[in-house]
Amino acid sequence: MSSKRSAYSYFVKCYMSEESNKGNKTPSFQQLCIELSPIWNELTDEEKYKYKVLANQYNSKQVTKQPLKQTSDLQNDSHVFWNMQKYLTKMFDCIPNNEELFKKKFILLHINCHTQAEEKYYFPAEIAALEFSLIDGISRTYHQVIGISKIYPRGYAGSMREFSDRFHQIMCFNEHPDDYQQILLEFSTFLKDGKINHADLQEGTLDLPYLFTIESEVGTNIMNTKNSLDRLYSTAYPKVDAERCKSIFKIGRTEDLLLEIKKKLNLELDPQNLRSGKSIHEIIESDMYGCGLGCKFHALREIEYKCSKTRVIQWMSNICKYVCTNTGLSLKPGKHTATELRDGSKMIIENAHLPLSREDLHLN
Repeated sequence: MSSKRSAYSYFVKCYMSEESNKGNKTPSFQQLCIELSPIWNELTDEEKYKYKVLANQYNSKQVTKQPLKQTSDLQNDSHVFWNMQKYLTKMFDCIPNNEELFKKKFILLHINCHTQAEEKYYFPAEIAALEFSLIDGISRTYHQVIGISKIYPRGYAGSMREFSDRFHQIMCFNEHPDDYQQILLEFSTFLKDGKINHADLQEGTLDLPYLFTIESEVGTNIMNTKNSLDRLYSTAYPKVDAERCKSIFKIGRTEDLLLEIKKKLNLELDPQNLRSGKSIHEIIESDMYGCGLGCKFHALREIEYKCSKTRVIQWMSNICKYVCTNTGLSLKPGKHTATELRDGSKMIIENAHLPLSREDLHLN
């Protein structure tokens, strides 16, 4: 068994990988451990967090059947993770002022996966995405439950069902939509907020916006989410080059999104949160909502807390509440947060461009 890795060792590895990709020669790992120590000590806990996640992933997988392959995969993942962080920092550097930051739209993503973790098999069982701005709250949502009856890997049946029971209850063998080209087309159209066609996807050259998901939520992480979308793409369009499939989706941490917003606005954490010991992750994950916000599949089973749609609405609302509280922006019920209806259910206006029906408003 190989020795466990620390968060700091992953920080050093990521630095070496970045310099190598630039064509720069670096000192030995041992020498870099000494030279980078002052930089590491200056990082905040939130900035160190991503390296802790990578180390935990490596340490939890080091006893698997294919240690060399797992190590290679994790090193590739760490490089992807590192580039995501650079992309996010650059994006915020290009936002000129607070007014533009308040108006800028971000997209949150949550995917429940059909999962066989030991074999690193991930395929979307449910995709939920939400577009919002800090000043106006929610603007659009996307949601889709997905079946895999056409491509169901039978050898994974037991463990995949066990994962489904625990995390989302979307069974692999249930009859859910499985036209993967159409699902990918509709999802990509949502992300681009404009009309695209199958030819755009077959060429594999779409420039899609940055997406944000929770890294440390139990049962999921960024790389599993990204791997599931890569597999959806390669399944829908098997002739597209594998590297293009892997490069089209850019996914970062929702925690880093809030951290960058906080830095841009020069905000400190709310004193009450500091006293209670809440991290940025805990702020984003707080305040579960009641009925009315999940998809029909989970709502009918009264397990909306397992629903991907509920998750992205919750994250958006918590981010907006934090920013509005600390900047004086007006918090709009139904847009930043769910509003409670007379029947006790909760509603949020998911599409600002569509009029609400009587059914949407729970009227007779």
